[in-house]
Amino acid sequence: MTEFAQTQSPFTWVSSGSGQVPPNAIQGGIEKTGLPLYIARTTFKNGVHPGKCGSHLSNGGFSMGWGGRELNMGSYEVLCGDVSRLKWVRVSGKLHDNPGVRLVKAGSEEDGTPLFVSKVLHHGSQHLGKAGFHLNGTNFGYGGREVVESEYYVLAYA
Repeated sequence: MTEFAQTQSPFTWVSSGSGQVPPNAIQGGIEKTGLPLYIARTTFKNGVHPGKCGSHLSNGGFSMGWGGRELNMGSYEVLCGDVSRLKWVRVSGKLHDNPGVRLVKAGSEEDGTPLFVSKVLHHGSQHLGKAGFHLNGTNFGYGGREVVESEYYVLAYA
């Protein structure tokens, strides 16, 4: 899970767990209570899935949507680096390749299909999840289930 290191990127995925957030972690979202949500990913079912982490998240500190449910994990990686070198790009509906926009690849499905970091405005919060060319929107964990929204943002290099 180190494609950033292989491409001389100014970003790294730092191993973490149990609600811990490393220094220089990139905050991508926020709860309506004001608590921060950080860009994270975890290995699951032979894939690497983006999601969110925070010290306040229950059952391990990491949350993602998968298989219709919100899954919580205690071991994950957190994206760290210079947030000023990133931007959020608005998407409506299915994610399409956009010339001139280089998306931040955060992982892949079991079959190798790429997954990207996404953010969505939902119930007064900014939640983090995953997007892919094969998905119909962004998928994220919320309230014990996997939620799909068609209006969202994907993370790209600035």
